[in-house]
Amino acid sequence: MTRDTRFYVCRGPAAPIIARVRASIAALLATAAAAIVPAAPAQAAHGCAHANRSAASAPTGEMRAAVVCLVNRERAAQHLPVLHADHRLNHSAQRWSDAMVSSRAFTHGANFAGRISAAGFRWAAAGENIATGYPTPRQVVAGWMASAGHCENILNPTYRSVGTGINRHPVAGYASGPATWTQDFGLAMGRPAPSRNWGPAHGCPY
Repeated sequence: MTRDTRFYVCRGPAAPIIARVRASIAALLATAAAAIVPAAPAQAAHGCAHANRSAASAPTGEMRAAVVCLVNRERAAQHLPVLHADHRLNHSAQRWSDAMVSSRAFTHGANFAGRISAAGFRWAAAGENIATGYPTPRQVVAGWMASAGHCENILNPTYRSVGTGINRHPVAGYASGPATWTQDFGLAMGRPAPSRNWGPAHGCPY
């Protein structure tokens, strides 16, 4: 089974998007350095319902809740405030997971932050992780945590909100098994960052 992950991070409503993804398709993982990420058990996988259930058959709501739970357990283990699910970010992330599968293009597109804005989330900071070919919430979060850039998004102290989108199919040509995942992170305009502790993010990957 082949797998793939990518990430983006952006600062400020008028700032240019900072794409850490390499242009070459052969280097599909920005700072993770490999196109295949081992599906090692997530450090904090225990205690999250449905974390080991396959997205090929599970309801989207269960998968979404499991991913957010796992991400928040990773943050809690590093003494960072938890992220709160936001329906606008869920909408943005879900539409993008579906779009990648239907278009057979594994990419953040030209303007991921514009997608978040179009969903009604006015952001001061935003980030995005995507992945395809990871069947369970536990495996996709483990893959992200094993990649420096994705891990930095998950442990970014600036974010307050998160949205998750899951399509049970892979992006054709990039993975051979389920599923395709998008996670959008954000800090709403006018809200202060909940933490200034960048230590855990600087320690990525885990």
